Amino acid sequence: MLKIIGIVLVIGSFTGIGISQRQQFRGHVMVLGDMLSTLDFLSSELSYHLTSIPDIVAKLAQDSRPSVAKAFGTMHELIQRDDNLSLAFKWMKAFRDCGQEIGLDAEDIAILCDLSEFLGKYDAQAQQKSIDYAKVRLSRQLELASAEMKSKGNVYRTCCVAAGILLVLVLI
Repeated sequence: MLKIIGIVLVIGSFTGIGISQRQQFRGHVMVLGDMLSTLDFLSSELSYHLTSIPDIVAKLAQDSRPSVAKAFGTMHELIQRDDNLSLAFKWMKAFRDCGQEIGLDAEDIAILCDLSEFLGKYDAQAQQKSIDYAKVRLSRQLELASAEMKSKGNVYRTCCVAAGILLVLVLI
């Protein structure tokens, strides 16, 4: 009886590890999708409503998606401080501080930080072009992350289940 319970626990724990790894891939894909929709919102606010960047950031800080609210909430707090730092610096600092925490990798963070060089500095058309370029780059990252989730996610899950079964066989 104890052996059966041990077998179930070992296989279950290894399966849990595999599923956890797959969830990390899935989370990355979801965060990239959130950032792409955020850039769409930013683009439309700048183009059609001529909303200022600090006002857009304040709106995004209230977003219901945790990744968007975390990143732009941090940015909103930085903007509220009167410390004579540029908007570009605060934008980059927010994504560098909480980018990995919300599920972005280094390349995603670099893309979003590159965007800061154009926001609030140039005319609406130049800002729009830089946002479009960032969206193209993030879309490519999303494609890569989706492919990685499909291939590696299933491999992690399968390998962990197999490792659990193998460990049980070795212990018996």
